Amino acid sequence: MCTCIAEIKATYTEVGRETSRVARKSFSKPVELIGKENFNIDEFLDAINLITKDLNSVTQTTNNLIEVVRNNFCDISTPEAEELLKLSHPLCEKMQQFYNKLIASPFYRGMRTAVELYSDAMSDFDELCHDLKAFRIDLEQNEEFQDVSRELSDMLKQ
Repeated sequence: MCTCIAEIKATYTEVGRETSRVARKSFSKPVELIGKENFNIDEFLDAINLITKDLNSVTQTTNNLIEVVRNNFCDISTPEAEELLKLSHPLCEKMQQFYNKLIASPFYRGMRTAVELYSDAMSDFDELCHDLKAFRIDLEQNEEFQDVSRELSDMLKQ
């Protein structure tokens, strides 16, 4: 049983909240800028900087979540892994929707590097979810693995 499951769940919530906040905030003003007749390049660049700063914050929060789960990976039980995966699916969808907005944004070219870093964090999170399922759920339920694990444990006791 992982003693830090509450911290991990709180980090999941933080990533979801931060992603939603930035997705709402970052795309309200930029749309207004593009539609202006007297387009101002400084406002355009300021908008890119604002989005990039917020996007970097979401990326860092996502990377923090991945790190906290990885650091406690061996302590996570099968029921806890199942619970985390249930939290992961809506979070992955939210992250993908946000990513799609970023790609479709007229500001994409100005923030491409930040978007790529966010994409990397998304990929790392997907890999983490796969690892949770494979190593903390599927493998734990595999009879052959359980047999080998018991045999090794018996050997070490001798």
